[in-house]
Amino acid sequence: MKIGIDIGGSHIGIGLVNENGKIIEKYETDLSSYKMSNKEALSNYKVNNKTQDGQKENSNISEFIEKYIIETITKLKENYNIELIGVACAGTPKDGKITSIVNLGLKELDITTIIKSVYNGKIIVRNDAKCAALAEKAYGSLNKYSDCVFLCLGTGIGGSVFMGNKQLQPIRYPAFEIGHMVIDINGNPCNCGKKGCFETYCSIKRLKNKFIQELKLNEEILAKDLLEILNAKKQDEKVKNIINEYINNLIIGLSNIIDIFEPQAISLGGSFVYFEDILYKQLLKEYNERKYVFNKEELPELKLASLGNDAGIIGSVLEKG
Repeated sequence: MKIGIDIGGSHIGIGLVNENGKIIEKYETDLSSYKMSNKEALSNYKVNNKTQDGQKENSNISEFIEKYIIETITKLKENYNIELIGVACAGTPKDGKITSIVNLGLKELDITTIIKSVYNGKIIVRNDAKCAALAEKAYGSLNKYSDCVFLCLGTGIGGSVFMGNKQLQPIRYPAFEIGHMVIDINGNPCNCGKKGCFETYCSIKRLKNKFIQELKLNEEILAKDLLEILNAKKQDEKVKNIINEYINNLIIGLSNIIDIFEPQAISLGGSFVYFEDILYKQLLKEYNERKYVFNKEELPELKLASLGNDAGIIGSVLEKG
């Protein structure tokens, strides 16, 4: 058995994965109670966090992550023989560490040292979008294509590219930070320090914040509750305008990706998959109707990721890309 760990911008998922890429046991915890400002985004900071017993403690997010991972690995080791642990995490993996995790406000997380405190076997550490892409390529929406692109639209936007069935791996850095491709040089400020990054317009987090602001919703609203409100307000002008703006910006990003990589297919994953009726169906319609934007006679197939938020966990334990 293998353990996959997915450290995202808003939650941690840990799963026990069998040889067929199936998760047979899974644990999750929320990280959204750790608030960040842009000024804090690259520093270690402390906030008040409610513990399970309802009491408050001043807790550092890296300490919370470490504690949760150690406890969960220890629990799984009691009942299973673990041959490998894979880690999928937003940020830049290097020498077994993750650096520049801007959406969690961490400069560095020494994840390998944390895991080695309770496990002595093989450990693989990779970017979360790259892991999700591996899972979709092996078992999901991209299984039939040799040249393809995976986009993870969630707290930010991550990406991965396959050419000739091989995941491209630059020597210096993991690369393919598609979310930080600039689509408006004078646009929204990004946590990375630039302006107008693709993810400041098309991450699901930014979209959710836009709905909250324009519809005057509770900032702590859950995704399922937001979806119910949006389904009920499909004809509301504010809702339609926000969705149209989002689709337009997403098409700009897709146009750039297509021109650079010429893929057979693009798969959209992350939290985007939960907005299939509201976003994906309209995007697909406009994508096919607006071929003039792409200047292509034949567009890549635009797919919806099929493994959902499990893709990071599953992909983290795949050894070949």
